[in-house]
Amino acid sequence: MVLRTIIADDHPVVLMGTRAALEAAGDIVVVGEAANGDQLVDLLASRPCDVIVTDFSMPGGRHGDGLSLIDLIRRRYPRLPIVVLTMVNNAAVLQTMRVRGALGLCDKRAPLKEVAVAVRHAAAGRPYLSETIRRQFDQAGVHSATDMTRLSAREIEVVRLYVSGMSITQIAERLSRSVKTVSRQKRDAMRKLGIDHDSRLSEYARERGLAS
Repeated sequence: MVLRTIIADDHPVVLMGTRAALEAAGDIVVVGEAANGDQLVDLLASRPCDVIVTDFSMPGGRHGDGLSLIDLIRRRYPRLPIVVLTMVNNAAVLQTMRVRGALGLCDKRAPLKEVAVAVRHAAAGRPYLSETIRRQFDQAGVHSATDMTRLSAREIEVVRLYVSGMSITQIAERLSRSVKTVSRQKRDAMRKLGIDHDSRLSEYARERGLAS
């Protein structure tokens, strides 16, 4: 059985490498490529596939990226497996991706050949985690009181979009929330993390792989 896959990433080199790695596997064919959430959603509407492989952070477009894009895909295609390629290195954020519907999580720093393994697992309905991500989950199980676990999924998404360069107003439009709500969620996240300045928030996000 040949597995039809659509891949999405805003970096052309990653797209090229992912396609090459998947098609070298022999039992996987890439039927479409997308550079952002909008292109991915458009492709899904016109090209049947068995698995999606998508980056987590792809700024731009009306459909957004990250958790909001995962949510959209889950609503429209509830049976379609999602594999996420990501640089995020925080167990709480990674776990949120899983809860929201990502069946596979692949570390972008790992060999690309493992994406084919993740696609096969996802097509069979089995979860897949890169070894580095498994270790993070193991460590989080021992040290569960990580700072990021105090944030809600919505607060995590606001922080991620803010440090990627979006304004509060732009985030509100992207997430279909009020400016007041987004501003409050950003303040609440900073308070929970013990951060009192935007520059510290950006530094924190970069350290944990949240910044694009």
